Amino acid sequence: MKNIKEITKEELDTIKVVTFDIDGVIAPTGTEIREEDGGTKLYMESKPLSEKFIENLEKLEKYVQLNFSSGRNILYLKSLVNEIFDEKTILQAENGSITWLNNKITHPIYSDEYFNQLRDLKEKIRKMKKNDKRIRGFEPKLFILTVHCEQMEEIPNLVKKVAGDNLYCLWTNEGYDIGNKETSKGQAILNLAEELNIEPKQIMTTGNNYNDAEMLKVGKGVSVAPDRVEAEYFIEHKPEELGGELLVEFLLDYYIKKEQFSISN
Repeated sequence: MKNIKEITKEELDTIKVVTFDIDGVIAPTGTEIREEDGGTKLYMESKPLSEKFIENLEKLEKYVQLNFSSGRNILYLKSLVNEIFDEKTILQAENGSITWLNNKITHPIYSDEYFNQLRDLKEKIRKMKKNDKRIRGFEPKLFILTVHCEQMEEIPNLVKKVAGDNLYCLWTNEGYDIGNKETSKGQAILNLAEELNIEPKQIMTTGNNYNDAEMLKVGKGVSVAPDRVEAEYFIEHKPEELGGELLVEFLLDYYIKKEQFSISN
């Protein structure tokens, strides 16, 4: 992997879209989920984007299109970036299962068997939750199942038992995302490139976790956690800093200087 400072002018000039993962990349991690028995009440709290970052995103969208890719649901993504949301904004939710592009939502068509497997898994995990305090609850999703819990072998083992190799089960640092193996953030980037009639490498992708791995390989990848997930480039940051924020500052510095040079000449 190379430091992002080593990226060439030629590479930067081809970038048309910059894709941001959310948790631990542009927003602090630490989603809190509390669900009472029966699912009658759900408490969910996540960290917002910083005001400075929102301001920098507004500046950056002058030069590139912005895409936000997450395991979160589409309503969460929309609310997170609502201050800059416009007709150019792209949202890819639930690990690539839902895409908002050109004021339209698209998604894969899943079989009844797939939804039955998710339903079966949720019921079995809910029964486990009654006697296991490590399991906190389920995050509302449409096409994938997300259980907030401590890292525990029982969940991946259960997914394997119910669905064999048909489903992925990815640790997110806060729980497990469970979904169709044929759908991923990486496939969503490939689909987006086709829709926009550009090459996948013209989409810069950022991430810090296992569900970002394919997206980082498909696009012009920038890892903000190189010890966990690899990419063509990485960005250095201190523990109290967010790599996605630093990447935006880096890109803005390049684009603004390029613009000023063009005006002066």
